[in-house]
Amino acid sequence: MCALHIGMRRLSSNFPKTFRGIFASDCSKNLNTMKIPTILRASTTLVGVEGPYPSYPVLQSYKPAAIGNVIDGMPRYPSFNSAAGILRGSDYFGTVIFAISGSITAGSCGLDVFGASVIGTITAIGGGTIRDAIILHKQPFWVNEVEYFYMAFITAFLTFFAWPLIPNNTSLIKDDKGGEGSALWFGDAIGVGAFTIIGAMNACRMCVHPGLAVVAGTVTATFGGLTRDIICGLPSSNSRGRILHSNSDIYATTAAIGASSYMIMRKLKCAMPIRLIFGLGSTIGARYLAKVYDIGLPTWDQMDMKTTKSVE
Repeated sequence: MCALHIGMRRLSSNFPKTFRGIFASDCSKNLNTMKIPTILRASTTLVGVEGPYPSYPVLQSYKPAAIGNVIDGMPRYPSFNSAAGILRGSDYFGTVIFAISGSITAGSCGLDVFGASVIGTITAIGGGTIRDAIILHKQPFWVNEVEYFYMAFITAFLTFFAWPLIPNNTSLIKDDKGGEGSALWFGDAIGVGAFTIIGAMNACRMCVHPGLAVVAGTVTATFGGLTRDIICGLPSSNSRGRILHSNSDIYATTAAIGASSYMIMRKLKCAMPIRLIFGLGSTIGARYLAKVYDIGLPTWDQMDMKTTKSVE
C-alpha cells in the first residue's frame, strides 16, 4: 500500500492543481475502504479514461481534463447503457468500415492480399497511431487495446476475397462501377464522426489547447486514409484520393467540423450525450451535404466549391 501511495504521489505532481488533492490517501487504510481517485477508477467505470491505463501524462495545463464533472473518455467495451458506451460501439463499427474501404482501395490499385490487408489495417488504425505517437507522445492505443488491430487486419483480409464476389449495382454495398455503395458510404461517415470525437477526447485528457484537440480529432479520422492514398499513389485512373484532394466530396474538412463542434459543446459544459450528438451530427451532416451538392474545395485547376470532375 505504501508503494502504491508513493506512486500515486509521484503521478499527482504531473497533474493540474485541481487534481492533486484526489491522490492523497492514508497508507494505513485497507484497500477495500481506501478512496480511489476518480481518474484511477476511470478504467473500470463508465465515465473516465479510455482503455486499461491507470493514468495519462499531461502535455500542457490549458484546462483540467474534467469539464462539467465529465472526463472525456469511454468504457473499455461497447454498451447501450450510456452515450459513451455507444460511442465505443461506433468506434468498433468505424474500424471495420475503414478496414473494408482500405482493402477495397488497395485491391483496385493492384496490391496483393497481404498488401491489401496491411493497407486496410493502416486505414483503420493509422490515424489514431499518428495522433498518439506524434501529437500526444504516448503509446499507440492498439498496443493495449489489441482487439482493434485484429479487427482491422482480419476484416481487410476477408474483404480482399469477398469483394470481387459481390455483383456490381447492388446499390447498398456496391455501385454499378464496382465502387463502394451507399451503405458503406454511410458507415464511413459514422466512422469519421466517431474517430473525430475520440481523437479530440484523447487530446482533452492530456490538457492540450482546444485548437490542438481539433487537430488531434481530424488526424485520427483522416490520416489513416491519407497514408493509404500515399502508398497506393492516389489519385489515379483506378481510384480517387479523397482525404486532401477534391476529386471526391470534402472529407478531412468534415472531420474538422465535427471536432470543432465537440469542443464547443465541451466548452459550454454540456453533458456527454449532447457533446456526442453535436460532434457526430455535424460530421455526418457535413458529409451528407458535401455528397448531395458535390461540394469540394478550390484547387488551382478548378477555383470553385465543386469536386474535380476528372482524374488524369
